[in-house]
Amino acid sequence: MNAPLVSIIIPTYDMAHLITETLDSVLAQTYAHWECIVVDDGSSDSTETIIQDYIAKDNRFQYHKRPDTHLSGGNGARNYGYEVSRGEFIQWFDSDDIMIPESIAIKVETILNTKVDFVISKTKYFNRPNYKGYAYDYKAEDVTFLSFSTTYIDWITDDIFLDRNIIKNLRFNETLKAGQEYNFSCKLLLATNNLVKIDQFLSLRRYHESSIGTARRSNKKYYWQTNYHLHWTTLNEVKRIKAVSPTYIKYALYKCTKSILENPDIKTTLSFHKALLNVFHFRVVYFYLGLLSKLCFNKYHFFYKNFKK
Repeated sequence: MNAPLVSIIIPTYDMAHLITETLDSVLAQTYAHWECIVVDDGSSDSTETIIQDYIAKDNRFQYHKRPDTHLSGGNGARNYGYEVSRGEFIQWFDSDDIMIPESIAIKVETILNTKVDFVISKTKYFNRPNYKGYAYDYKAEDVTFLSFSTTYIDWITDDIFLDRNIIKNLRFNETLKAGQEYNFSCKLLLATNNLVKIDQFLSLRRYHESSIGTARRSNKKYYWQTNYHLHWTTLNEVKRIKAVSPTYIKYALYKCTKSILENPDIKTTLSFHKALLNVFHFRVVYFYLGLLSKLCFNKYHFFYKNFKK
């Protein structure tokens, strides 16, 4: 049987100083039938020159610039990379991380032997050995839309390896500034939770002191703003796809209201306030009392506790 083509899609922005390690790890894969699609999100460094050097050595590499038909950011680059890809299986990967040599081979063998829609593997930091990162302490049978969207179950983009057919109607939300994997995986799990979990570390993640996530967490107002946007956007997207449980809806709205109470400057819509009323009925009064208390006294926890009862 012919080996299936795997599309490795790597968005990048000003990573010329690091991307060679990533591309070298792709070249070192024991599985040979892949295409590596690097999508540049507008780099001003020597990224293009570096990628062209790899293309000259191995035509399995491709270099694309994100077109204006997609919003700037990693999500737009990922979506465009998917559009130009040809692989039967899709592996998104970050441009500063590293694949172990057997990574793609193990994933291909697993997905072919088990006939699942996607597999999840594990990632650990290679330059921060004392930091555990994600725990991955769950089993494949534990993973459902509800357990992923509301509990401890989690993974990162490097971990997920997918059958192309299952995601032909799914895309990364290009307006989000945080939680892109969460949003995408919530939508994926509405379509299927037919997966296998590989309990091996198949990719190595690079820790940055000055990463986008670190900067986001250091700016509390921005953190809560993006948190609100993530959960309100995801709630509306998944409701358009399929009816979801009241447990998830409450969870998402709790995340939104907590964000607003931490940052009252967040702009909301009439539809958001209608959703609160429809779900919480008279208890929504506690949220508004909490918001008033936050504005007047910088405290809200008493009212929020009653809101969540």
